[in-house]
Amino acid sequence: MVVLTGCTATMVITYLDDVWKITRLDLAHNHELHPPGESRFLRSHKKMTVEETMMIRTCNACKIPTRKIMAILAYMRWGGGGGGLKALSYTKKDVSNVRTSIRTESGINEMMKMLEYFLRKKEKDKMFYYKIDSDEEGRVTNIFWSDGYSRELYKDCGDLVSFDTTYRTNRYNLPFAPIVGITSHGDNCLFGCAFLQNEIAKTFIWLFETLLECMGGKELVSIITDQDAAMRTAIKQVFPRTNHRNCLFHIMKKAQEKAVMTFATTPSLHDDFMDIVHRSVTIAEFERLWTQMTVNYKLEHITYFKIMWANRWRFVPVYFKTCFYPFVQTTARSEGTNAIFKDNVSCTHSVSSFLDEYDRIAEGIEENQKHHDSVTRDTKAKLNSAYFFELQAARLLNRSIFYKFQKQVIHSTRYNVDVTEANRKYSVYKTEKQSRKDFRLRRYVVSVNLPASDYSCICCKFQKDGLLCAHVLRVLVHLNITELDEKYFIDIWRPKEKKIKRNIANNIPVDLTGEDTQMRYNVISKRMTDLASRAVKNNGRYAFLLKEVDNLE
Repeated sequence: MVVLTGCTATMVITYLDDVWKITRLDLAHNHELHPPGESRFLRSHKKMTVEETMMIRTCNACKIPTRKIMAILAYMRWGGGGGGLKALSYTKKDVSNVRTSIRTESGINEMMKMLEYFLRKKEKDKMFYYKIDSDEEGRVTNIFWSDGYSRELYKDCGDLVSFDTTYRTNRYNLPFAPIVGITSHGDNCLFGCAFLQNEIAKTFIWLFETLLECMGGKELVSIITDQDAAMRTAIKQVFPRTNHRNCLFHIMKKAQEKAVMTFATTPSLHDDFMDIVHRSVTIAEFERLWTQMTVNYKLEHITYFKIMWANRWRFVPVYFKTCFYPFVQTTARSEGTNAIFKDNVSCTHSVSSFLDEYDRIAEGIEENQKHHDSVTRDTKAKLNSAYFFELQAARLLNRSIFYKFQKQVIHSTRYNVDVTEANRKYSVYKTEKQSRKDFRLRRYVVSVNLPASDYSCICCKFQKDGLLCAHVLRVLVHLNITELDEKYFIDIWRPKEKKIKRNIANNIPVDLTGEDTQMRYNVISKRMTDLASRAVKNNGRYAFLLKEVDNLE
């Protein structure tokens, strides 16, 4: 708070005879003077140029933190001379106030700006989709949007969705709901985004029905979420045939928090607990080992372990081993996407700021996908073995997925094979050296049907991840089978063919896989212009061209 002291210190400067002269000077102050280095904290000394204000606007649009904006402005003032923050005639609070006023400007008529954004996107992208839900009084309650590229991705990769509404990183405290999937390269992607009024079953039903409508009715194969009961109800109603599982990480973390003393006083419990949940091969094995664990470590009285047992079919991996959840056991993909938004958009930002951030992230996903496509197409994978099925994988799989397959090839060398039934069933187990770090030894049963080229393992990795496991590969090597049927290289992990048609007259490539209508129009227009310019030199050609154009109509 500024205190007024009624100080009479004065300096009057008057313009006399073409000269500025001091005509009155009174240096008697009735208060203690500020040191010279602190004068910039006085309101009278705070000066911010127009250029600096524009720089703050630019940095604010790029979501640069205030402290970094201060460093940039100080650098600008000194030209890199090292003056530091003392070079500035204003404080961090002043910069923060400017940013607040900018956000206030952008907050005016928020919904209209959002609608303008959607309409503008719709003009540029005919596949852009949005839907706004409102209540009886016409107030906006829920918003969903998805661009054309995301919708195309969903056609190829929309079997699995990770869904989470943890963060409320916007000015209106609305739950932010990104619909996150996995691309054909194993990376995260966005199928769409939503702001929701609340997290009740009715709201989630609206969202999932909107997603289904947006994606042409294609239902999900699998979805992974947190333990929200309303979400579970909505999924059951909208996606009755979809496999739904809960995030394993949060449940396991909560178990260790609820029974922290038990885990601390029983050193071997943690390893046993993790081994049972993560590595059980069959449901029967899991249930037998869990029962033994609760008895051996006297866990019968711990409430959370009882809850876990009652809900085991919702999160324990072995219950989902035949369901398509490629490289996923948690909602980490959703949380990672949320974190990207949260890193650049804080709780003080408007909803329209999310739209800007969505554009950046969506563009980054598309560019990343193109980069991986280019790497797969233009580079040669390095092989680690002489097995033909590794060479097949290098040719038929996207590069990042091939590396995952290659790891299975490498892991296969850790196993031995015993014949249970010749040419029918085999037992695969780790060598003694490789099994030293494992809590308990396990054998994996691999079944083969050689005439039909059918191979299956009790671990069901192919059903879950779409890649053959090390156990099957080890048996194939044992049987001297080094070539795989192409059915073991599923479509989602294969490179997508892009048909490129080159315009001979203009040497312009046209991508026929996208909706590049403007490019086609430009190519055709130029071709017709060239024809017309040549035809006018010859009356016969000109008449013929006019006739051909009339025939097109």
